Amino acid sequence: MFDIVAITAANEAQARGYRALTAGRRNVYSIPDPGGRRVDSLGATVNTLNKLWNKIPGAKAGSPSGTLLVCHSGGDARRTPGYAAMGKAFIPLKDGRSLFDHIVSFMSRLRLPAAGGVLVVSGDVLPRFDAAAASFGAAGVTGVAYVDGAGEARRHGVYVAAPGRTALRRVSAFVQKPQVSGGRHLIDTGIMFIDWPTASKMRNLPVAGDIYDEFPSMLLGGFARFNVNIVPRCTFFHVGTTREVLDRLGDGNTYVDSVGCRLKLAGRNVVTNVPAGRFKTLSLAEGECFTCIPVGKEGWYDLKYRIDDNFKTDGLWEKHGLAEKMKKIDYARLLAARRASGGKTVTATLPVRIDFAGGWSDTPPICCDKGGAVFNVAVDLDGRRPVSVTVKPRKDKFVRIVSKDLGKTRIVRTAAELADHSDPSDWCALAKSALAVTGFEFGSRGIDLIMSAELPKGSGMGTSSILGAAAVAALTGKTDAAEISGLVLALEKEMGTDGGWQDQYGGLEGGFKLLESKPGSKQQVAVTCVQPPRAALKALRERALLYFTGQKRMARNILRKVVAFYAANPHGFGDILVDSLKRGAKECSSALARGDLKAFASAVNGYWRDKKLLDPGSTNERVEAIIEKISPFADALTLTGAGGGGFMFILAKSAAAAKRIKRTLEADKPSVYSRFYSIEVDEAGLQVEIT
Repeated sequence: MFDIVAITAANEAQARGYRALTAGRRNVYSIPDPGGRRVDSLGATVNTLNKLWNKIPGAKAGSPSGTLLVCHSGGDARRTPGYAAMGKAFIPLKDGRSLFDHIVSFMSRLRLPAAGGVLVVSGDVLPRFDAAAASFGAAGVTGVAYVDGAGEARRHGVYVAAPGRTALRRVSAFVQKPQVSGGRHLIDTGIMFIDWPTASKMRNLPVAGDIYDEFPSMLLGGFARFNVNIVPRCTFFHVGTTREVLDRLGDGNTYVDSVGCRLKLAGRNVVTNVPAGRFKTLSLAEGECFTCIPVGKEGWYDLKYRIDDNFKTDGLWEKHGLAEKMKKIDYARLLAARRASGGKTVTATLPVRIDFAGGWSDTPPICCDKGGAVFNVAVDLDGRRPVSVTVKPRKDKFVRIVSKDLGKTRIVRTAAELADHSDPSDWCALAKSALAVTGFEFGSRGIDLIMSAELPKGSGMGTSSILGAAAVAALTGKTDAAEISGLVLALEKEMGTDGGWQDQYGGLEGGFKLLESKPGSKQQVAVTCVQPPRAALKALRERALLYFTGQKRMARNILRKVVAFYAANPHGFGDILVDSLKRGAKECSSALARGDLKAFASAVNGYWRDKKLLDPGSTNERVEAIIEKISPFADALTLTGAGGGGFMFILAKSAAAAKRIKRTLEADKPSVYSRFYSIEVDEAGLQVEIT
């Protein structure tokens, strides 16, 4: 593997796009040509060496080592406008991986010298030859060539070397596209290896020129030794035109990549990067092609063109103003649209939440009337993130819904079946609702939607809402908590369960946090992260317990009672309790921020009291029996959700008391399902992985 991978760009705007497309990869850099203008491949190589020199192992000490791959990105992809926004290097091949990924993977198989050096390649073509046949042991610069006829020689660079039996030979001449009529010739593959002494000298060259034209002349003039390694056979994969996209990536008649709507295609159509929800149905005549370009923070530019249009020579690039539009591309939106429209496997994972104080104040219409305030924490259970949703593309147009924890699978084969999602007792209702609110168009593509919630149902840990948030994130590629929360609220309305915003925020945002909103129909949640002092965190790890009571319940039944009580507001008591909930959340947050566990415990107990006053159904005989057994050893306790069962949070009086509580409840379980779960604060919140 390479120590550093660099992909060059024509300007900073293009480099910014390449950085977005390679985000999360270690030691991958996008280096723009200086001054916002092309300096050709030699100039770009010199510029890259100077920009990255101090990152190369040993370079600061004057002894560079390791290997640097410089991948030249090529031009503006004007002959493949469907991928102009992404660049030729990032065209996805049939396995879903980009051309760039394939190039890096292939070049990693070359047997480069242990002393290292710089490997320069083209980013718009993938050579294919026996990697073991290439040798780069000679000093100076070594190119790679293969033997072919005059037809290929007239289209490429050609090496001239002395006859011999060895694969590695000294170069005597290098010519571009010689007008030969016959014979066998050494055709350039575009691969060039430069040892570190030569690369060090190159840093002083002017930042200009072509590495396949001016540089060979310099080498033959004595700048460094020039070698060529001859491999027996080489083929190339190259997509240079829209028609080649159709023929080499599609089926010769249609090619569709990352499209979030139903299509009606007459044939010879290439359709790329159409975001979900932009069109219900997109109809194209024979030979018509279509792509969407995200310009700025909100706009999309719809580009319709013909299969044989050549934006490089026929003036269409200028007619559509694409040079300026390419500088304004919002790559975050482009990538989010591609994730949402398929072609990649997207997995969203989330922690669950423990609600310490303020719950119910986040629920409409309460929060709309009075604003809300909730204090909660994101947690992992038993050393793992409990909630995950994976979306995988399918070859057919169906939707397969899988619940790993329930062990159930259903294949949805009609739009009518997908639209039936109003029964919350249907285990597929949440998945169907998530598809509805994210604008999924049945028949536009097929997906596997795989859900997992590794904790008991009806647990009171915000699981349903957090699972909904994971589904929304995996389907759309979104990572913004406010956007996802709004879609989860819509999802719950689709299911007929309704609910507030604290559950999804509890998982989406990591750590301890105070969540607040102001009155209004459109709720905007402010997140204040809280970092308890180290001593308080240590005490919490020793004294905090999470216990599943074994009793499951559905929150919506309690929700309806609470909302009805608030609406009736007997003697103003509903308003008083909501004010107490909000005040308690702020007190709980403040107490933990300053490390006052006594005040924290008081706020948690106040919350449990207020929940029972809002609805006596928040507790029951089984819950009270548990409380009676452990209350002498606990400073605070509350059910973590709406109440009626599920998980119980306990703050023991001491580490010894925590052990006593565990022994007591493990010796006399109220249910075969009752047990303790280990808890760990999750600081990250939502994580989305694309493979």
